[in-house]
Amino acid sequence: MNEPTSRIEEYLAQAPTPKEHIHPKLGALLGDDSGATAFVSGEGTVLTDAEGNRYLDLIGGGGTTFLGRNHPRVTRACRDLLEMDLPNLSIVNASLLGGQVAGMILEHTNGQMGKVIYANSGTESTDVMIRFSRFVTKRRRFLYLEGGFHGRSFGAISVCGIPELREGQEPFMPECTAIKPNDLRALRRELKQGDVAGFIIEPVQRLTGLALDRGYMREAEILCRQAGVLLLADESHSGLGRTGHWFRTTGLGIRPDMMSVSSILSGGAVPVAAVMMTDKVYNDVYTSLTSGPIYFSTFAENNLAMTASMTTLEVLDELDAPTLAAQRSEQLRTRLTEIAGKYDVIDHLGGDGLLLSIHFGDSIALAEAGIDVPDSQAFAAAIANELYSVHRVAMQLAGPNINALIALPPVTITDDEMVWFTNAVESVLADLYAGQGNVAATISAIVGSEKATGILPIPQA
Repeated sequence: MNEPTSRIEEYLAQAPTPKEHIHPKLGALLGDDSGATAFVSGEGTVLTDAEGNRYLDLIGGGGTTFLGRNHPRVTRACRDLLEMDLPNLSIVNASLLGGQVAGMILEHTNGQMGKVIYANSGTESTDVMIRFSRFVTKRRRFLYLEGGFHGRSFGAISVCGIPELREGQEPFMPECTAIKPNDLRALRRELKQGDVAGFIIEPVQRLTGLALDRGYMREAEILCRQAGVLLLADESHSGLGRTGHWFRTTGLGIRPDMMSVSSILSGGAVPVAAVMMTDKVYNDVYTSLTSGPIYFSTFAENNLAMTASMTTLEVLDELDAPTLAAQRSEQLRTRLTEIAGKYDVIDHLGGDGLLLSIHFGDSIALAEAGIDVPDSQAFAAAIANELYSVHRVAMQLAGPNINALIALPPVTITDDEMVWFTNAVESVLADLYAGQGNVAATISAIVGSEKATGILPIPQA
């Protein structure tokens, strides 16, 4: 065993210490300052704690672990790369591997994209699309959708459609306008003003579970083209197979001017993002050598990121990820629809493919039993708490004030793991309807906390 490995294992073997130097207030905000689980290993869809308890991970590192955690091919490729002594971070980030990865990505865009520019995160890729749109159109205003989320940098938060995530960060980037999703009348009204540079969308909204209608996206493409506006598709979470298409936008026949991908491309190993664009956009930006410095990122296209990306794409190709994701999605949604037929508190299922959301609503049966389903996230948070503490299933709350849970399972999820998930959901709801379990008490505690502090905590085991 080499010295660095020995030192890391020695550190991990020590009792967990408070994160006093790493954002300690975040733990208090999320309600996990004293009860967070210390995970010591992860494989596929499963996380394991120090006591050997196994947890079904349906949060998946914010959607990055589409191949499962610590995929052996990705891990081995990264380890081998580090032993090769290749030049790295050379002039203009000219990675020897970047061209190969770009070609592999572009193969899956149905011939609609011609060039790739690399970045380090979904947020950074949003900023690239914003800057390029301004440069090409010579306009400043951007349209974005209510409920949309594109990252947390200044540019990205300026086109964030969730007010709670924008709070206290004014003034934003000038001239950014929110419109309702799937509302063509609103889009036409704004485009008629003739000052819009770009219209940014998530084909499936990561924090609301809303999947945009194909007809809406198709008409948006036509309207943007007529108005000289660039259509920007943020596929950071929906791209590379998760929704049953390599990219949901191009898979449905929509032709954006630029399209970004991030989370899945990383293989859950190394931060990376890519912005795909048409040859026309690329040529309009780089009209001369003087426009080259419009984008430069020190660490983008580094060898480790390219190796993780290349290996991830190879494995996704071998799995035929879009087809497999569509099959897994159908299995999960069929079973969850059966459960919804028994328990009327499930209002509907959202998302697309393996970006799956469970939305809760009013329940006649629970109302008759004297159990209230609050309009806020309190009910979803209580369900999440019970799933986690009793069944060891980890799901994510949807965006603020949306009474829903989000699941981002890997494409490698097994039949047994899908049964684990769906049986856990049914068990929690069965106990709730029978007056058992802790959901009702947790709802009351959360609602009381909201009224007292204005903060919705996320309960932990």
